[in-house]
Amino acid sequence: MIYGKAINGRAIISVVFRLPSQADFSLDFVIDTGFNDHLTLPLQAVNAMNLPLYSSTEARLADGSEALLSIYLATIVWDGIEKLVPVLAAGYKPML
Repeated sequence: MIYGKAINGRAIISVVFRLPSQADFSLDFVIDTGFNDHLTLPLQAVNAMNLPLYSSTEARLADGSEALLSIYLATIVWDGIEKLVPVLAAGYKPML
């Protein structure tokens, strides 16, 4: 089971990342109910974790504009199970 918390009216859960040659660590993510398919991390976090580039995709942003976003791959531990997931490099805070 995955547990979270509510902070300032936002649902937050911790996601555990598993990187090669490093101890597991977790980041708090805001749950965005209007979005699906990917985790979203700021580009600085993606670069700091040295995630491998996988692909890119066009996306419509909240302001209605379109942008080409890079997709990276990360290994997370989700409800006790290791999973390889796509991560969009976008925004200023972790979202899922």
